[in-house]
Amino acid sequence: MAILTGKLKFTGRCGDLIGYYRNGKHCLRSMPMHVKQTHDTRKAAKRFGEASHTGKLIRNALAPYLYGKKDREHVNRLNKNLIQSGVGGLSGYRFNQQTSVSHFMQSPMLGEDNRLRITKIIMPRHIKVTHMEYRLIALRLDLTTGEVLQSIERSYMHKFVAWSEQFTPVELDANLPGKGTLIVVLQVNPFQGKYPLYDKRYLATDIIKIEMPAANTVSKKQRRRQQKNEHLKLQPAQYSRHTGDKQELQSASDLIPATGNATTQNNRLKEQRE
Repeated sequence: MAILTGKLKFTGRCGDLIGYYRNGKHCLRSMPMHVKQTHDTRKAAKRFGEASHTGKLIRNALAPYLYGKKDREHVNRLNKNLIQSGVGGLSGYRFNQQTSVSHFMQSPMLGEDNRLRITKIIMPRHIKVTHMEYRLIALRLDLTTGEVLQSIERSYMHKFVAWSEQFTPVELDANLPGKGTLIVVLQVNPFQGKYPLYDKRYLATDIIKIEMPAANTVSKKQRRRQQKNEHLKLQPAQYSRHTGDKQELQSASDLIPATGNATTQNNRLKEQRE
C-alpha cells in the first residue's frame, strides 16, 4: 500500500494500479497477477456479496435520517455484523460509533407492542445544546427487492431551559403491522435553538429492534395430520387384480355389484330347471 501525495489522486482501476480512499487518505496498490480461488474463498465471497447487498438496502432506506450522523467506518462495520449474525443480529448496531443513545437517556424500553417508553433523559455536557430531539423511525422492508413497504416517524423535542422541572415520561409508538422485516431505529439529535448541531459526539443513531418475518414452515404434527388426511382420501380401500404382466386396480365398490349379479343369475337358472 502506498499513499498518494501528489496533485493527481484517483479512485478505481488505472491499468494495473488500483486507487482507493481509506481513513481520509488516498492510497494506491497494485493489481494481483493471479487470483486462485478455493471452495472456502468462493463461499466467503458469496457471503460478503450477500451482506454488502443487504447492507446497502438498509442504508438506502435510512439515508434520509443519516445525513451527517454516521462515522466513516459504518459501512464496513454493518457488513461485518451481517456476515457474522445476519439481519436478525443487527439489534444494538450503532451508525455512529462515537456515541450511543444510552448516553442521553436511561434504559429506553421498547415493549412487545412496539411502544418506546422514555422515563428519564440525561443532559448532554455540551454548553451550546439547548434542545434535544428524540426520533423513533420504524421501517418495513422487503430485503429481496429492496422496497420500503411501510414507514412511520415519531419525535419528541425536549427543552433544557426547564431542566430543574420533573421530567414527564414520553411514549413513542412504533407499531407498524404488515409483511416484511421490521427495523426500529432510535436517533438523538442536539439543537441550539432552532438549528441542529452536527457534532458527532452528540449524534446517536442506533438500531434497537429487528423483527424478521415469520417463516412458512410445517411442524411435525401438521405434517402427520396432512399424511393422515391424504390416507383417508384413498378410502374405500383399493384391491389389486393381476392380468398377465399388468396390474390393474379395482376398488371394493366395483367388486360388490359383480358378485351380486352372479348370484342373481344362478338363482334364475335353478328356477328354470325346477
